[in-house]
Order: sequence, then C-alpha cells, then structure tokens
Amino acid sequence: MSKLSKFYSIGIDVGGTKLSGVLFDGKKILADLTLATPKDNLSHFLIMIKALADPLIERAKKDKIKIAGLGLGIPGVIDKDKKIILKCPNLPLLDRVNLISKIKESLELKTAMDNDANCFVRAEALKGAGKNYKNIFGLTIGTGIGGGWWKEGEIYSGSHGGAGEAGHMIINFESPIDWEKAYHKLTQGDPAQLAEEAFRGDILAEKIYEEIGEMLGLACANIVNLIDPEIIIVGGGVLESSDLFLNFARKIIKKHIINPEAQKIKISKGKFGQLAGAVGAALLISSEL
Repeated sequence: MSKLSKFYSIGIDVGGTKLSGVLFDGKKILADLTLATPKDNLSHFLIMIKALADPLIERAKKDKIKIAGLGLGIPGVIDKDKKIILKCPNLPLLDRVNLISKIKESLELKTAMDNDANCFVRAEALKGAGKNYKNIFGLTIGTGIGGGWWKEGEIYSGSHGGAGEAGHMIINFESPIDWEKAYHKLTQGDPAQLAEEAFRGDILAEKIYEEIGEMLGLACANIVNLIDPEIIIVGGGVLESSDLFLNFARKIIKKHIINPEAQKIKISKGKFGQLAGAVGAALLISSEL
C-alpha cells in the first residue's frame, strides 16, 4: 500500500463567486462540494469554509482514514514567508489576513495556501493535462484571470511571489487596460449569459467571443515569446464556453510567435474542469506526505 493511500487531504478553491472543496486521496477526487463565497465579512467567510470542510471531514471519518491537512487556493497575492494574503482583488475582506492560522484554529488541521492559479497548474501538471510535460503555463479565466508557471517540477513564483499574473498584462497601449478588465468589459460581467446567446447563434455575442479568442491568442503569444513553455493549459469557468473561442485563439497565437518551432505550442483544456484549483490546493498537503 502506498503512503498516500493512508491519508486524505482537503482542497478548497476560493473563487470570487463560489468555494469549491474536494476530498482527495492523492490520486482521485473522493467527494466534492460547492458553496457561495461570502463577501460581507471575514467571520462569515470562515463560517462558510468550515461548512464546506465539515462534510468532507465526516466522509473521511466514515472511511476511517486520517486527514493530513487542508490546502487553500487564494485568488490573490500571497506572502509565503509571513503566511498572509497581501492583496485579494475580488475578495478584499482577505487583504492582510493570516488565513492559515484562523483556519487551523477553527478546524484543527494542518493548513497550507497558494495562489489559486498556481493550484490549478499544480493539479494539471502533476495529475492532469500536463503530466507528460516539464514546462507548463496554466491560465484560469473566471471571475478573475490568473496564471501560473510550472517548471522542472515546481511553481516559479518570482522574486516577490507575484510571477505568472497573466491577467494583468497590458493589452492596449493607447488606453492602458489589462487583459482581465478587457475581458469583463467585453462580457459585461456576465459571461454565462453571453455564452448562452452565442450558442443560440446571436451574431453580436459570437463576435465578442471572437474578440475574447483574439485576446487569449495574443496573451498566449506573449507568454510563449517570453518563457517558451511546452504547453499552455486553460481552465476556470470559461471552459464551458471554450468551444466559442479556443480554436480562434489557436489561429491568432501562431501569427505572433517569433520562433517557428514554438508556433507548434499546444493549447489544451484542463482535465479537472471546475475542480482543478481545489485538487491543486489538496496537493499542497498530499505532495508533502
């Protein structure tokens, strides 16, 4: 029996609109649960984290397996040394909070955290669409747009822990706007509704998704020209509508990559869908066992 099979871990992906939790045995998802993300205050947020974790803990007890710990994927910038969240744009109630200590106190579990996009790329690199590659860039497109770079078996975080923030690259020189803001402007804050209209054949909605594909293609071309990954994996809430723009992005990216060999870059959907971030958060714990 492998060492991992003696333990479970819990992973929670903290999103701008929902909290996704999984019970993970190191290889597969055993149970999952989703709740709405509270935005009013920290106390309510912690109550909902506990409400998400408790049923997963009970499932582990039913299986008579010990939980080794809980991992968190946070949509913000983290100071890993001080273990605090420096800035969480879509959830400012978490700014400057030492969430690890508060959850340890509430659940009495070993706790770790990382940026949510880093968790996404960790899951896909170790267990998903990127497991056969060594140099991987992951993009998550949802409430926010995040990125993470997996290189030679680990996340590259940069000198100050802020590497990989692809959503904040400037895409308009004349009126400086980053990719994330442009995406929300195009989707008018409701990508699900826009996708529904596009799938029904609405010409304007289809045109907007072509623009989204163009932005994605340009962003990916910039990433390839800068770090030359073997594969770019796309995930997040946008996966449900990816058929509307991903092929268009693949065509655009080839026009802007300087290295002819790099033009063969593979752009793939993530394997774990909406639960990838939670799986990557669980791997913060299980990878240490």
